[in-house]
Amino acid sequence: MNTASQNLISVVVPCYKSGPWLTELADQIHEVMTENSWDYELILVNDASGPETWSVIKELAESRSQIRGLDLMFNTGQYRATLCGIEQAVGHIIVTMDDDLQHPPSQLPVIINTLLEDETTDCVFGSFDRKRHGLIRNIGTAFMSWMFRVAYKKPKHVRQTTFRAMRRSLINTILEFSTVNPNINPLIFQSSSRVVSVTVEHAARAAGKSGYGLVALTRMMLDNILSVSTLPLKAMSFIGFVSAFGSFCLGVFYLVQYLNDVIKTPGFSTQVLLICFFGGMTLMSIGLLGEYVIRIMDEVRGRPRYVIRSATDSREDS
Repeated sequence: MNTASQNLISVVVPCYKSGPWLTELADQIHEVMTENSWDYELILVNDASGPETWSVIKELAESRSQIRGLDLMFNTGQYRATLCGIEQAVGHIIVTMDDDLQHPPSQLPVIINTLLEDETTDCVFGSFDRKRHGLIRNIGTAFMSWMFRVAYKKPKHVRQTTFRAMRRSLINTILEFSTVNPNINPLIFQSSSRVVSVTVEHAARAAGKSGYGLVALTRMMLDNILSVSTLPLKAMSFIGFVSAFGSFCLGVFYLVQYLNDVIKTPGFSTQVLLICFFGGMTLMSIGLLGEYVIRIMDEVRGRPRYVIRSATDSREDS
């Protein structure tokens, strides 16, 4: 872990096939930082997206002293790539943002100044006034926000995104978690309650389309919940208890009905419904346990979260 600089802001951007517009992103970030007289470093993490993106990052790093590039050996996903950049950052404030220009650099002063103005705040999320995502992505985001309130006691007024500014003290706490499946937002809410969100603009993508389809969003939601929370297991235990108690009550009811000579013929449909219900509950419980076992195996195997193939300077730490 690097020693923090008290007068430096680190901007971390995970990059995936974003070479064509990375120069524009770097230009906009430099313009904003210069206008506000902020010393900064820009860390661009190529998440094994091919030599095209890495070549652009290397050119930017060679021409600008503020830019550092990291090239990962294998594709790790947005969370691990972001964490890689965070671990290499040396600023006292660390900002994370996407590489597709949907997080406009012009909004950086909004989240950074909000953090600087209140010393008691550990993290500021940039909350979008009008999202330019698709319907499925927006539904998934709303569902995750609800789950975060239930699982991690996220304040209702806080809207989490990947556009955020964090203090070094919070970053150091997050880095203490050694899980191989890091999910930064849940770790933030587990590490601090001094979190706020502020409204920022949300721009259209520079090009292409989001890699988060229905399957990817479902997997991301599962990772956000299962990797750092045991709430689903507790919920299944509660449902199992309620189901067992309900079955007992139903049995007593049927017994009373039978003794009163109300029931003449055994209910075939009732049996089928009960078998289907409890069979489905059993299979779902086994599947849930399987998801946790998979994550336990990942942790036990000690699989690296990322491996840095090369960097544009000599400060990389794998």
